Amino acid sequence: MIHAYVPDGARMARRSIEVTNESVPEDAVWIDLSDPTGEEIARVETLVDAVIPSRAEMMEIEISSRLYSDDGAVVLNIPVLHGLNSERPSFSPITFLLAAGRLVTIRYHDPASFRIFAARLCHDPSIIGLDKDDKPLPGSASSVMLARDGDRQGDQILVGLLETIVDRIADLLEIVSGDLDQIAADIFSSSTNKRPTGTPEFKKILQRIGAAGDLASRVREALATFDRLSPFLQLAFEGRDDTLQGLRRRLKIMSRDVHSLNDFCSFLSNKTTFLLDTTVGMISIEQNGIIKVFSIASVAFLPPTLIASIYGMNFRLMPELDWSFGYPMAIVLMVMSGLLPTLYFRMKGWF
Repeated sequence: MIHAYVPDGARMARRSIEVTNESVPEDAVWIDLSDPTGEEIARVETLVDAVIPSRAEMMEIEISSRLYSDDGAVVLNIPVLHGLNSERPSFSPITFLLAAGRLVTIRYHDPASFRIFAARLCHDPSIIGLDKDDKPLPGSASSVMLARDGDRQGDQILVGLLETIVDRIADLLEIVSGDLDQIAADIFSSSTNKRPTGTPEFKKILQRIGAAGDLASRVREALATFDRLSPFLQLAFEGRDDTLQGLRRRLKIMSRDVHSLNDFCSFLSNKTTFLLDTTVGMISIEQNGIIKVFSIASVAFLPPTLIASIYGMNFRLMPELDWSFGYPMAIVLMVMSGLLPTLYFRMKGWF
């Protein structure tokens, strides 16, 4: 599917290209390819005169394959968060291509950051530097857009999209932080229970810690790309006129946000490790408690076992065998020999 965003006065209008022979508007500022076919990719490549990376190339992990320039086109392959409101949020690569004054995005998922930014782009004139009266703000890039200078129109949209993506990553970190706080509360509240915490409960806690740690590691991977992206884009914007000074300032602000998110992500990773160690320690304590009970029980039953073993011997001359009270006496001895060690252990507080 091809979604084209074209200037409509001070706003942007979205046009969906569904018919195969329908042409992509020449004045499209942002061309969004959602799960595109080979034919759709070829049509856009012809329009922007640039090569769009394949899906396999989008997943390359080398930084030189994620951020590069190709014959005047700026290509960014960035892992973008999707499924934040689902049970398993994840990251998938999305390509951002700046060529011929247009922004082209290629994606095979539907992240909420794209929907959020597209809605703002079509309804909020300030996102492209216009006030509510449809007048360009002083020194904004929209004055260039309204002049239809095709050399700069996609830059503003690219930076706005990246800012929205970083905001969504921050939202994910807030969710992970809240989950870890709840996990910590569950772990430490379980230690106050008189009843030992069972294996299924600990298994669920470990699964939750593992899921949080996995998300934190994925966020760190995404932020590593963003950490290199901002200087790369600032370098790509060098040599242009002063109308893009605002964009460079926004990139610097976004870079500082990424650094702060990196620090917060490191804190979450350390907290995840702490909770994992705590959970393993709690499991060891519970296991030791169970083993202690069995150890005390075995020690308490040793004297009764000894007495029963003595009177279970088949010697011929055993006076107690002829006593009328021999059997009750053996029973009392066994009970007392088991009860006294148990009371002693209880007095010592060993169980």
